[in-house]
Amino acid sequence: MDIVPIDIAIRGGATGLCILTTLVVFWGRVTWESFFAYATICFVASVNMWTRVGPAMGISDAVLVGMKLIGAGGAFSITWFILTIFMDDRRSDWAWLGSGVAIWIAIPISPHFPEFIPLLRGYAVVHLAALMSLIIYSAKGDLLNARRRVRPLICAFLIVYSLGQALTSRPMQDIRTTDVEIFQPLTFGLFMLVFAVWALKVNLNNWPGRAAKRPASEPTPQQQTQRQSVLIKRIQAKMEDGIWKEEGLTVGSLAQVVDAPEHQVRKAINQELGHRNFASFINGARIEEAKSRLQSEEDASKTVLEIAFDVGFSSLGPFNRAFRDATGMSPTDYRRQAAEAMVV
Repeated sequence: MDIVPIDIAIRGGATGLCILTTLVVFWGRVTWESFFAYATICFVASVNMWTRVGPAMGISDAVLVGMKLIGAGGAFSITWFILTIFMDDRRSDWAWLGSGVAIWIAIPISPHFPEFIPLLRGYAVVHLAALMSLIIYSAKGDLLNARRRVRPLICAFLIVYSLGQALTSRPMQDIRTTDVEIFQPLTFGLFMLVFAVWALKVNLNNWPGRAAKRPASEPTPQQQTQRQSVLIKRIQAKMEDGIWKEEGLTVGSLAQVVDAPEHQVRKAINQELGHRNFASFINGARIEEAKSRLQSEEDASKTVLEIAFDVGFSSLGPFNRAFRDATGMSPTDYRRQAAEAMVV
């Protein structure tokens, strides 16, 4: 039985799903970076799938070379997509994306240096494994349930992608069959089908991007007492009691204190208080207290490090970054500016 037509049909179906979900993401009004990151991974994956059956379809060698160059960008496109969808703190993007670009450049060059091919494969495996670790590690403070639910799916996709690349690589030429070649588009198509269901619910809260700041004229959640749930009141009461000072505070430990399921606490902080991750919620309270102390004459003799410890930070680096993100200046500059304003 000739299963090549079946193979082509599966690849066509997977490509169709890529186009469908890309349109859904576009219509969902996500940030432009989110849209382009998702469109890139779909485009690169689709092109890579068709290079496998290019000769059987009569695609010219010149076109195939271009398709292979595009298809080599799988590690980069996956990296960009994962950073965009899961990471609210984007300071390390350059390192991750640089690693993905290095793999993209090395793949088409590697046939000219066969002795380095094993090293390239090993580096690519480490890169993808590090991405999976990033997905898992960053989940602990994620307050968006939609993103938390899709994390296992993305990890599964990375495993399948790595396995598929291994099965269709040059050293496996002897066991490569049409059945093996079908493995990649079939599993990718299934992934896209599941992801399509998730993407159909796409909205600005599920997808990445900085949370929009609440207009000054709009009442804060604290002022909207009539609309607050009992859980929100419990959370706010504990925050007013200073639970944010506890070093290593997690969503789980806060949930235990307020006697509520962890997923409900995540949803309440995200949807009612407007925070995308737990760190921003806790650091918001810590930075407000730090600002007050940096302006206080009573704490004028304290160092910035001492104040950082007092408000719950374990070291100076994270405190400086969080303070700069919130105020646009370092704690030292903020203290100096406050002192000059008092003199004037």
